[in-house]
Amino acid sequence: MTGAAESTMVTIIHISDTHLSLRAPEHEPAWHEAATYIRARQPDLVIHTGDIIQDETSEDDRRHALAKLRSLGVDWAAIPGNHDVGDGPPGATTISADLLKRFEETYGAAHWTRSFGSWTVIGVNAMLFGTETPEEDAEWRWLEEQLAETGDRSAMVCVHKPPFLIHPDEAQIGGATIPTEARRRFWSLVRKARVRLVACGHRHEYRVLQRDGAVVVWAPTTSTLEEETPPVPSNGCAAGLVEYVLSGDTLLHRLVALDGTASLP
Repeated sequence: MTGAAESTMVTIIHISDTHLSLRAPEHEPAWHEAATYIRARQPDLVIHTGDIIQDETSEDDRRHALAKLRSLGVDWAAIPGNHDVGDGPPGATTISADLLKRFEETYGAAHWTRSFGSWTVIGVNAMLFGTETPEEDAEWRWLEEQLAETGDRSAMVCVHKPPFLIHPDEAQIGGATIPTEARRRFWSLVRKARVRLVACGHRHEYRVLQRDGAVVVWAPTTSTLEEETPPVPSNGCAAGLVEYVLSGDTLLHRLVALDGTASLP
């Protein structure tokens, strides 16, 4: 694509960790405010980076969350989190083929690629990373193929867990990030391809890091759950979402707090 198509301004809204459940009404107010903002803003795409529901075993939670996402009235795409399909290393792996199947039957493919002007947006089922399964091997092959096809286009890659907390070479800290060996492989792909942005969630806080020419943006939760992420102590749960504007080589992003205010990072 060339010319006007490349300069098209694209708006993407990034939500994460909604933990929707009929049995968790305390998560609904922040979701309602996020949904109200999305309907008013009418973005080109809403990306959900996982932990859509509270209980990965609950069919009721899945139906409830799907209805909420459909009610947004805009195009959306989701990738799974540990509350959707189970967790992986460094702890015990609880991800199952059945949960992965149920995710895809509910929300669509667990990985996907979208093109907008000079940008490629890639959603990855990174919950498989580190599991040492045939499904993980297939996910790596798929990601490598998608990145190879981007060529000189800018890429935005979406995963559930942050690739790292501070630096790609840090030691593993529990299950807060993509497992160490998988992180190294993932970040090597980021360095080699023209990945400008990595969007993630999982830690329930807004954080922005810049490494090797890429910006890593953590979306905050839209629920009321709190997390503690070293080395910065928690200031309590601050619900919100992240809004991106992509236009040619330009990348803009801002936090939208779910109290009706917005601030630039």
